[in-house]
Amino acid sequence: MEEEVGRLSRGKKRKAIPNPTEKFMTLADALVAGEIISEPNQAIQEARAVEDVIEVEGMEEEESSNSEAEELLACYIIRLLDPISFISISQANAHFRRFINPKQKHFAERLLALELVPEYGGPYLFFRSRDASLIPDWTDPAWEKMRWACTNCLRLLSHKHFDNHSILRLRYRKPLPGSPAARMVTTWEQTRHIPHRNTNTEQAELDAKVSLWEAQKQRFRYFICVTSGKGHLSGDFPINNLDLLQYYGMEGFKGINQDQLDKMTQQDRINLLDQNALAVEGENCGKKRWLRKCNECRFQQDEIWQLFDETGGTRRLPIIPSRQVVFGSRVDRYFPGVSEYLNHKRPLFNAPLGLFHRKGAREQHWSMWMVRCPGCARWQELREFRFGGTHHHWKPARRGPNREGDITWDEKEITEPLLNTYRCNSCFAKTHGRQELGKVLSDWLLCLIGHELHNLSWQLSSGLHDLQTLTGQHLPWKYSNEWSRSMQNTPCLQQDFNYILKSNDITMLKFRREKCRYIWERIQIKDDKRVPEDIDALYDDLGRIFDECEEHWKWLQGCKREIEEQPEPLVEWALSRDGALFA
Repeated sequence: MEEEVGRLSRGKKRKAIPNPTEKFMTLADALVAGEIISEPNQAIQEARAVEDVIEVEGMEEEESSNSEAEELLACYIIRLLDPISFISISQANAHFRRFINPKQKHFAERLLALELVPEYGGPYLFFRSRDASLIPDWTDPAWEKMRWACTNCLRLLSHKHFDNHSILRLRYRKPLPGSPAARMVTTWEQTRHIPHRNTNTEQAELDAKVSLWEAQKQRFRYFICVTSGKGHLSGDFPINNLDLLQYYGMEGFKGINQDQLDKMTQQDRINLLDQNALAVEGENCGKKRWLRKCNECRFQQDEIWQLFDETGGTRRLPIIPSRQVVFGSRVDRYFPGVSEYLNHKRPLFNAPLGLFHRKGAREQHWSMWMVRCPGCARWQELREFRFGGTHHHWKPARRGPNREGDITWDEKEITEPLLNTYRCNSCFAKTHGRQELGKVLSDWLLCLIGHELHNLSWQLSSGLHDLQTLTGQHLPWKYSNEWSRSMQNTPCLQQDFNYILKSNDITMLKFRREKCRYIWERIQIKDDKRVPEDIDALYDDLGRIFDECEEHWKWLQGCKREIEEQPEPLVEWALSRDGALFA
């Protein structure tokens, strides 16, 4: 009886539990070898053995010392977990919630780890800085499945919620799978374990200088790689300087001489530089992801608006540049899908743009701009504010200290007071009514249609001018006068660029095109002269381009008449779509 009382006085009666030290030592050895616990359930099961020891009260002195050792061992193991497993263990039970007590930065680390998992973060994105190539590119639907972590509001958001730098710059970009930067370990430390500071200040300063120099060498190495070996374009290009390449530790150039370098083709050298760039990115990619914030968080913390950022909008109406999206015309860029609400449907193909620097081009990359509405506090694309330009390279640049503001489609100079008056379509309709919204939208669309009709009219006319120039070099003299008189009797060909063709002009141009074909057929029959191949090819190209431009010309003319009579379908289009959509 006395023995029983003595035993009870030393502590509560408890069941015998196995000593987990041996199991933890095995697990610790595996972690020291570089293995990270990636399965939360496994980590929880191993850690529960420690909990069984820690939560027992009234242990004897030797058992208490064992418990402290096992607790320290548990801390050591927890510090080697990946962020996802770390948060999972912290939520396993009340003891671990108190013991670990994760902070916001640890939950942010978990999100940064989840964005690398395809199930949560979507497909992988590969960006090559040398030529700004993207895989998948901007037009790929895979972009809609991608997610990035905002470490401030702790959400996984789509690319529309971030600016370009937050998802494409090297230190903010997602690391590639399998790279060293993709291996994440929690930064958790038990607060009572404070690392000792290095008291040897001289050695610490020396180490800092060495680290700084190595970082500078790596930055310059990366800079050479992403500029195709051109560096700062001063003197001899680094790609041709073997000593410089070897000094900065370029892989593939070590151990070779100048003769071997000279035998390499330019493409072989660039391929080696691409491999070096990937190696640097594998170590440094995403190191500042913990600083990434979405547009709304940056706005709330007043980190967007800057006085000298002329395209940044105002404090009240911030504007952020976003992705580039392919469109076939101004109408498609600012009114995508509008023909679905009209009786006149858009042709299924894009019309030729008639660009001098891109012959045969039918589409262009247009910059998207995300704008925050002061009324509903939603981020939407610029078009939702009835705000835009009429040409491809237009930007929403406001008037600055040393420059004038750009001009909008309705001939207004962009100033800060003007920008502060804009609201999205929904807020505008609530304030001014649907009828007023329809009037503004119809004026805007009619303006864009007018510019497109000018361009199409110029292409329809210029095609015949090209045919006249080329045929004049090959026509026999007795036919050239006949062809010249036909061209002179075509009034629409004597107009300037601002002239918009009418239906009778289109008919006349088609008649002149057939007249040219008829003349060459007569030459072949009567004069037994073969038509030059370039004439035949030009005639076929002219006919195809003419027909495609005519289809778009008819569609735009029909839309113009329909909108002038009834703008209500534009209101339905504007209020029924997601304002954040790019297309």
